[in-house]
Amino acid sequence: MTSAQPVAARSEALPDAVTAVRGARWIATAAVAAGVLNYVYALALTRLLDVSAYATFAAGQGLVVCTAAVAVVTVPWMLAQALARARSEAERAEAVRFAVVTGVAGGLVAALVVGTVSAQFAGAATVAAISAATFLIYVTRVSAGWLQGTERLRTLAVVTAAEAVLKLAVGLLFVSVLGLGETGALAAFAVAVVPYFFCRPRHRHGGRGRPWLAAAGNRALWRRAVGVASLQGVVALMAAVDVILVAILPTDRSAAASYQAAVMLGRVPLFLAGAVSIAFLPALSRRRAGTPLAGDALRMYLMVALPMTAVAATTPAALLDVLFPSGYARVSSLLALTAVTGLALGALTLLVTFCQAVNDYACLLPLLTGLLLYVTGLAAGWSADGVFGMAVGGMCGTVTALALFAVRHARRYGFGPLKGLFGVSLLWPPVLVAALALLRPHTVAWLLAAVTVTVLALWWFFGRRSEPTGGGAPEPAASGPAAPPDEERSVRLLVDAVWRGRPRPAGDAELLGALAVARRNQVEGLLARAYPDRLADIRAEVDAATGLFRRNLAESTALLRSAGIPTVLIKADLSGDYVYGNFDLVVPTGRWQQAQEALAGWYVHRERYWLERSSKVLLEPATGPSAHLHIAVSWFGVPVVPTDRLFARAVPGDGGNGHGNTGSTDGTDGTDGTGYSSNTGNGHGDGVGWLVPCPADRLRIWLAHALFQNLTLDLSELLALRELLSPPVVAEARREAAREGWSAGGARALATALAAMERLDRGEPVPLPVPLPVATSLRAGAEHSGHLLGAGRVRTAAREASLRVPLVVTKRVRRRVP
Repeated sequence: MTSAQPVAARSEALPDAVTAVRGARWIATAAVAAGVLNYVYALALTRLLDVSAYATFAAGQGLVVCTAAVAVVTVPWMLAQALARARSEAERAEAVRFAVVTGVAGGLVAALVVGTVSAQFAGAATVAAISAATFLIYVTRVSAGWLQGTERLRTLAVVTAAEAVLKLAVGLLFVSVLGLGETGALAAFAVAVVPYFFCRPRHRHGGRGRPWLAAAGNRALWRRAVGVASLQGVVALMAAVDVILVAILPTDRSAAASYQAAVMLGRVPLFLAGAVSIAFLPALSRRRAGTPLAGDALRMYLMVALPMTAVAATTPAALLDVLFPSGYARVSSLLALTAVTGLALGALTLLVTFCQAVNDYACLLPLLTGLLLYVTGLAAGWSADGVFGMAVGGMCGTVTALALFAVRHARRYGFGPLKGLFGVSLLWPPVLVAALALLRPHTVAWLLAAVTVTVLALWWFFGRRSEPTGGGAPEPAASGPAAPPDEERSVRLLVDAVWRGRPRPAGDAELLGALAVARRNQVEGLLARAYPDRLADIRAEVDAATGLFRRNLAESTALLRSAGIPTVLIKADLSGDYVYGNFDLVVPTGRWQQAQEALAGWYVHRERYWLERSSKVLLEPATGPSAHLHIAVSWFGVPVVPTDRLFARAVPGDGGNGHGNTGSTDGTDGTDGTGYSSNTGNGHGDGVGWLVPCPADRLRIWLAHALFQNLTLDLSELLALRELLSPPVVAEARREAAREGWSAGGARALATALAAMERLDRGEPVPLPVPLPVATSLRAGAEHSGHLLGAGRVRTAAREASLRVPLVVTKRVRRRVP
């Protein structure tokens, strides 16, 4: 594709490939953190529980992990694929509804199955804990699929790590403080899923007919769900059957616990493969079979899994004796075998993911053959030499299953995905194993070498500046993918075209990078107008979104106007584009419930965020952006701009043809003593159903939004601020901010914005969106809560003071989400 062709046709190329690789790093980071915490949890339980209780816990954990492995891919991966391939909002909504149905139904079935199995080795309370944990894991995987399908991989990583932290803390509390034993240790799995409830998907419940029944009857989604469940059910069974068998078969409890502990250490590559698969699945689902991007995934896995396997396989017995109590003496003789098994299982997981991405469910037959070989190896090994023989047989069975599946994959799709092997030298793994094995008798020397090897592998994976080799277009051209552009060049192109009004010639890759940055800053329409021929599709998309916004705004405010309820539209520039998913309307004090009733026939779904349930409601129509109804200009239930004064100073909206009357700019509020602006008539102006804030209020609202909510100012907000920087408006805004108790914070936010604008004017590099210093937001919160306390609003002040730090931390993390 030459630079003369429309870039919009390839607008997903750059985000697709880069998001997959960078997302894999984030998910892998979370997997490593979760793995470390899980290992700490398991190691702590070896000290807190006796051998028999730990064996019961390990068997129950194996059941939960086995069924959760199916849930982790059946529900979220099916949803992620559907979201990645969806061509309309209706398709996305139906996919979400289907995921909810299958999550609940699958959770009930899985809970019944694990309850029946666990009853063979555990008491009633422990069985109940295992069943509850299984059901809740299934239900909450809908949130994981939503984050994965929308490629919010950093948020998914944070939630994954939070789940592990919560499980560790709650489990240790239940066991060590409350004395609940293995039952409490397993009940922690159920409590740990709480973070997923805060990331539940946003979807529309409305539509014609019975949308939930229609979703449940979607045959295409059922075929995909059954296919994913079948494939991942086999993989999960391979990963957990040995742990369950060793707990059921008649053997010494010490030997069984040693085997389970060795499996725990040897399955690190399996968790890593799962992380890479999660990150790459949406991108792979938009491609044909055999895409080279699969080679990137395989190489990322091998570059870390191989050295970790070498380290695990050569761990000195003296070091294991320090880590485990005396009842786990056989861990050292089993760990090398379980480590190789974990490496093979991880590679098999990736190959299965490649098949899932292209709906190749026919690979189930060779996968079942591999499972049969694996179980045969376990049984033969058990008969020959007990637990040690089981470890040998499991390793041989897994490696054989992987070889068979890899041959089938290569014959069907060629060697494209296997090219990832050529990025990994086949010589250094055996050399590394030999070197570590020679150092094994010398524990300190081995430990230093193992730490060095692990750090280097992790540095390559997480720290090395590398880009994907597989490209990103859904159907790569024969000439190969374009190289990713330099981020700084893309930002400069955007700034030149949108901020400085000087569009310049650019290659496809650079323009794609600028488009990705423009989307994050809500100025893609302005960029499309700067390059009308090459971004024609983007311009049409933005025009359509803006049209839906103006339609929904007009419809909702007309209904409110007919009910006698005035509204003020905030954080929207009616003269430009509007691509955001909702718009904000403030209603007068005491009219919030009445406003919702007036819009009862307009929206199809109503939702409230739990931190703002008493001050804001989201009303979603069948199509187009939703309406946010506020009782005040507030964030997280803490009002910043008084509602009565906002209405008193508001001016009529202009319906989208400019800013209209700009209102007072000389320090007066323009009122006639009645409480509303004298030029608003009935509160709506002539023929327009809404008001807009006066310039000084608009300036303060943009700054307050950055200070109290986003901790950033994107390019669209800087453009809006630039139009409001006349000295009279700024002076009036300063006086009002002082009246409201956040003048110092507002001044710092404005200074940050002005400094960024000066750099943009000079064409210097600026991070977009522009981050506000965390200290500025914290100080603004402290200043404002002190003002509220002085005004006698103790509960509101306490609310802001208690929420400010956790909200700033949360927003700081979410600000980096792609």
